[in-house]
Amino acid sequence: MSRREELIQELCPDGVEFYPLGQVAHYAKKRINVSQVSEQSYVGVENLLQNKQGKTVASSVPTNGAVIAFEAGDILIGNIRPYLRKIWLADCDGGTNGDVLAVQIEDKGTLMPKFLYYVLSSEDFFLYDIQNSKGAKMPRGSKEAILNYQIPVPPLPVQREIVRILDNFTELTTELIAELIAELTARKKQYEYYRDKLLAFSPAD
Repeated sequence: MSRREELIQELCPDGVEFYPLGQVAHYAKKRINVSQVSEQSYVGVENLLQNKQGKTVASSVPTNGAVIAFEAGDILIGNIRPYLRKIWLADCDGGTNGDVLAVQIEDKGTLMPKFLYYVLSSEDFFLYDIQNSKGAKMPRGSKEAILNYQIPVPPLPVQREIVRILDNFTELTTELIAELIAELTARKKQYEYYRDKLLAFSPAD
């Protein structure tokens, strides 16, 4: 039995709780003046790289007004043409615009930023995002639908072990992410099945 399986069996034998993303995180709303960002810390949809490859230095930065502030540990998702699969786990504070969703965790004591990043990097999430996008030539993801996406939240030791496993791969595979999330989902379904069986009392004769 792997360490991951041992932790799941030990810490969540009754299954893993799933929550809508909007219950454990929110979109960044705070704004800062553009003078507080640079080419290194500004992230627009154009300098997020396709296929989960992070970001590059911005080729241009707004010259006036305010931008949406994000913090290290936030997950930034390109909200235009979700099929390009643009996502980045912020390693610094900075600013972005309305074409990028900056997802901020409500309580990092219960949900690790990198674990949530891996969940949102899954093919399952991007297919969900694509299916709920609107527009033909330039489809845009639905902010409301994204907040309804179901997120597994196992105990922190399980999250840490899953992150450790994924970090050990030099090239992240969507198959491995899918396998880990599928196991958490299966645990929850198994728990619900037996719970329903146990609570399905027959009327007395």
